[in-house]
Amino acid sequence: MHVPEHRGRRYGTVALVCATALVLAACGSSEEEGDGGGEGGGATAVTVGYFPLVHTASAVQAQEAGHFEDEGLEVSLEQTSGGAQAIPSLIAGEYDITYGNYTSAVLAAQQGLPIQIIAGNDVGADDHAIMVAADSAYQAPADLEGARIAVNNLQNIGTVAVNAVLEDEGVDISTIQFVELPLPDMAPALSSGDVDAIWQVEPFQAAALGAGHRVLFPLFSGPVEDMPVAGWLTTTQYAQENPDVIEAFRAAISSSMDELQDNRERLVELVPTYSQVPAEVVEQVALPRWEAEADEEQLQKMADLMLEYGILDEEFDVGDVLSP
Repeated sequence: MHVPEHRGRRYGTVALVCATALVLAACGSSEEEGDGGGEGGGATAVTVGYFPLVHTASAVQAQEAGHFEDEGLEVSLEQTSGGAQAIPSLIAGEYDITYGNYTSAVLAAQQGLPIQIIAGNDVGADDHAIMVAADSAYQAPADLEGARIAVNNLQNIGTVAVNAVLEDEGVDISTIQFVELPLPDMAPALSSGDVDAIWQVEPFQAAALGAGHRVLFPLFSGPVEDMPVAGWLTTTQYAQENPDVIEAFRAAISSSMDELQDNRERLVELVPTYSQVPAEVVEQVALPRWEAEADEEQLQKMADLMLEYGILDEEFDVGDVLSP
């Protein structure tokens, strides 16, 4: 079932138009950076962008544990502003590789930007939830018909997953009103009654629980169970010119994820060193689930849902953006 286009389409389009303009400004920059330190047997210099979340502990652990160095990479980790902005920054040559969400990557690629997915990172698990106020009348997903639901972007995995779960529960999703809010502002908006439900990802989920709100349902459940959320991206040019770097990055990030999976003790030590999430919150959060491989079948399912819900204009083969 198709729903009307959300007014948020204009925001995604503006971001992508800006990114297209940045392609021209960045011509040649990826090549210059990619040729960096590998000459003469030294480590290859690579700039990696990441948003400071619990989920991106994968990159910080790879750096701290020496996995990048072991793979012959001299990695500079640079914090990004997150969201869809990571892609324009990547295209502009600010980073060789960056962490980014898959919906933004697919949308950018469908509109002609040279994006490649080179590795997986986090898969939707208990660290994402749709939450309501403790005294809310909503008791099940099916109760949300006509509800105002806060998401941090009107064209990302949050809206895709909410629509898929609610449609599976028999809700007329054309009645859902998505409200775009920054993640930290969602719990206060729920408390004040400005919205009926909110999408919270850790560490905001733990904070919202602490404020007295409750989980109505895990976001990645039913038809979107195990849906991949975000991974590591580069440009087509960089991937083609630096295949050894891509393979080395994959190996390092995979080793890091193996060490972090279900390892709360290490995350409590690590996350406060690069983010504003204190150790006591990391003690409370639902842990991410990491997968180093980008699951093509699940990504295609996501792209098909993006088409169904009006985020994509035409069918898209995710194989076109998966780096071999």
